[in-house]
Amino acid sequence: MRLDVPKGLESKAESAIEKVLNMFLREVRFEIAREILEESKLSEEQVKKLAKEVNLSVAKKHSG
Repeated sequence: MRLDVPKGLESKAESAIEKVLNMFLREVRFEIAREILEESKLSEEQVKKLAKEVNLSVAKKHSG
């Protein structure tokens, strides 16, 4: 795919594309996780523990 970006807006376009790609990849990962959990035989407590670990990991990744 080719994208013609006006002069002076290259860095903004690159940043916007990166944000969109990151959002897309995050959504794909969550969809895969949802599908795995639907097929899972984990107990509710195990799922809650796993969810807490994932939330902490995501928060840590985005905090710095």
